[in-house]
Amino acid sequence: MHFLLRVALLHFGILAIQSEHTAFTINKVVLKAEPNEIWNGNNLTLTCEAEISKVPGTDPLQPSFVFYKDDVQIFNTTSLNDEAHYIISPARFSHWGEYSCAVYVNRKNRKSEELPVRIRGVSAPQISVSKKEVKEGEKVTVRCEASEEKAPIIFKIFKVNRNDKQEKTRPAHNTNYVDVDFLVEEGDKNLFFECTAEVSSTFAKETSEASERLLVTVSEPFSTPSIQVYPSTNITEGDRLTVYCTVLASSIFKESDIEILIQKDKTILTNQKHDTSASYSKDLAVVADEGNYTCKAESGLASKTSSVYIHVTELFPRPALQVGEEISEGDALSFSCSVSGFKAENLTFYLEKINSTMTTRMKTGGKYKKTGLEQDRGLYVCKVTIRNITKKSEPRMVTVYAPVSTPVLSPATKMQEVVMGQTLILMCKSERGTPPITYTLFRGTEQLYNITRKTKGESAEFKLNVSTLSHLSGYRCKGNNKNKLSSPFSTALNFTVIAQIQKVILETIPSSGEVENGRDLTLMCRIIDGSWPVTFTFYRKDKSDHVHQEIINKSTSIWHQRTFDKEQEGSYYCTASNRASRIHSNILDIKVILASWKKAVIAVFVVLMAVGVAAAVTWWYLQKKRKAKQITVEMSGPVTVTNSHNEKPLPGQNNETESHCHAGENTYARIEGCLDAT
Repeated sequence: MHFLLRVALLHFGILAIQSEHTAFTINKVVLKAEPNEIWNGNNLTLTCEAEISKVPGTDPLQPSFVFYKDDVQIFNTTSLNDEAHYIISPARFSHWGEYSCAVYVNRKNRKSEELPVRIRGVSAPQISVSKKEVKEGEKVTVRCEASEEKAPIIFKIFKVNRNDKQEKTRPAHNTNYVDVDFLVEEGDKNLFFECTAEVSSTFAKETSEASERLLVTVSEPFSTPSIQVYPSTNITEGDRLTVYCTVLASSIFKESDIEILIQKDKTILTNQKHDTSASYSKDLAVVADEGNYTCKAESGLASKTSSVYIHVTELFPRPALQVGEEISEGDALSFSCSVSGFKAENLTFYLEKINSTMTTRMKTGGKYKKTGLEQDRGLYVCKVTIRNITKKSEPRMVTVYAPVSTPVLSPATKMQEVVMGQTLILMCKSERGTPPITYTLFRGTEQLYNITRKTKGESAEFKLNVSTLSHLSGYRCKGNNKNKLSSPFSTALNFTVIAQIQKVILETIPSSGEVENGRDLTLMCRIIDGSWPVTFTFYRKDKSDHVHQEIINKSTSIWHQRTFDKEQEGSYYCTASNRASRIHSNILDIKVILASWKKAVIAVFVVLMAVGVAAAVTWWYLQKKRKAKQITVEMSGPVTVTNSHNEKPLPGQNNETESHCHAGENTYARIEGCLDAT
């Protein structure tokens, strides 16, 4: 939709004058390429043809043609005809792709099918150099450029020297050229440079023909060095050796820039600057001087070399030293030195101890003998001189073994006590004796362990697990080295066992854990197994300090607390410890109860209170009953009766009434009458 709008706007002026009422249709659109096979550098013509049907006699439609490469618009035009052309001149590899065209008339359009366009070949690149005349050691910058092609391009640049061809490959990602440096090396004369370009796409890859070949002339700043050896390249030990090295500098080159080096293998023997010659001499050549000698001339990056191999014939072989390498102190230490092919009686030998000032002239025949001492240990060589050539033998190591003294066996803790089940560490050491010394530990006649010590004065450490009582006595050790004398045994070592405490039990008297207030409390802390002495400590759980402690040679500790009261009530425990362990007991809760006499007093008081209460109740009851009887008696006594005129009743009347009340009649009327009478 967007590209339709863009085309419509582009050709708005043309479309505006065309009649929208003209009847037409676009039947098809075809894109063609000429020629069919396109080579790089040729012209390429793309023709877009439209087949349009319309009403006869109408005006030309002037269609718009748009050309695309890989779906990207590259060209557009209008035409009065039904076709349009797009010319690519010249065609390059970068024009390789899928082409198509579209025709737009008023609001109608149609697009052709895609036409693949393939460009064969790549144009040859152009080559240029920074210098056409150079000297050895200088650099030449070569540029290879494919001006008609588009990046990315891979360039290959070639340096051709006679039959040797050096290649360097460089990619150009954003440009169509590269610059490459080449070093002009020793031996380069007339150099030729050329290059090729390689371009590629998703579909194909093409490589160009080689560029033209450019000539670069090389000037030699100095000649290849000349090397001479005196007296010759084959000499004998003791001869004087001289090596000469010379070069010839070019007339256009400054001698002050030249440095000449003479080296043997990788070692520089001498060097000379600002000159065209150098020399190396040695008054007395030896076999070690044989090897490859190189003369090297340098100036900047320019370098030239010449080499020669010098053979040195041995005047006499290296002497051989014979000696007993391991002897016992006090034995004879004998040295013998000889040279193969020579009579020892005609030569003078010297014996040297390395890293020492000792140098001794050996006796006739190259012999030397002495009594061996421990301090004679060391490296020895013998040497001999013939025609001012001195040679030394291979070093020989001599060890004189001093006998091992009686060792001392001791426990690492310095205490002759051992905890059953734990590790016992014993140290065995001899003050004298040449290492290495092998220490052996014995228990009785049983050999237990061997340990070798290579440092003088170093102890052997033996670790033993003591699990039974049989492991507590009879330990001895001895040390041996290569001395022929055997070392005596150490003094036997015995140990005292310390058994660990297995369990601690806290008990109380009384066993119920209840103590009458003011009575004594007895706590017993008892161990099961364990060596004496034992430290017993009693604690109250809520206190940090102990309440009692003692160290005894017993298995039970008893603590008496007199007049135990309520404030001392609580939880108690004890600990037991010896030199092997410390164990915590069980916890006991101690409660304080009332004393027996207090209980009796309380009982008597309760009984008395009960009797008192009973007496009071009885008394109250009797009093109540007495009052009730008194009321009855009073009711039966004489009563004065008056009439309404307050006159006394007649004697007979009064007695009758009294007799009725005294009779105790229960009728309500009678009681009421008696009450009224009163």
